[in-house]
Amino acid sequence: MTAVTELLDSIQGELSRLGRPVVADLERPGLAADELRRLLGNVPEEVADWFSWCNGTHRRPGQTVGDAAFIPGYIFPSAEEAKDVRRLGNADLDALGEWVPILLSASFDLYAAVWKGEKLIGVAGVLEGADTEFEFHTVEEMLRVQVAAYTGGAYFLDEGELEVDDDRLDGVYRQITGREPLY
Repeated sequence: MTAVTELLDSIQGELSRLGRPVVADLERPGLAADELRRLLGNVPEEVADWFSWCNGTHRRPGQTVGDAAFIPGYIFPSAEEAKDVRRLGNADLDALGEWVPILLSASFDLYAAVWKGEKLIGVAGVLEGADTEFEFHTVEEMLRVQVAAYTGGAYFLDEGELEVDDDRLDGVYRQITGREPLY
């Protein structure tokens, strides 16, 4: 087990604690290394760990975006979905190096792992209409923030929907990364 897969297990535990339907829809286990390489090529170890843990969120009739959320507003894509999004291209990400989305929103916002050679550069946040910026140095750092957001109450349920307390999330980000959040 790696730090990435342990942190993903922690998030799954938090989703279970909150009774989120996505827990039953996570395609576990993920992909074997040879299948992942066939789909995405040579990816950094943290990206391989990500997709080895889970190969996306199963889609089912009647499922809402909220039901499928791994973190508020974002789903865990399959390697095939990630490949399809990467194939579409993104001028900002393409200029940074190789990349693959690891979290996707319904509005095409995403978090992408970016690397050169086999060295991960970081995790970039891509929001429509905003500059693409590196929010996290590593996938592990991103996951540490997400786990702390769940355990620290920044992610919570409101009338059955997974919501975000932005101020608490900013505090969690500062605490875990030692940096100011990007706005």
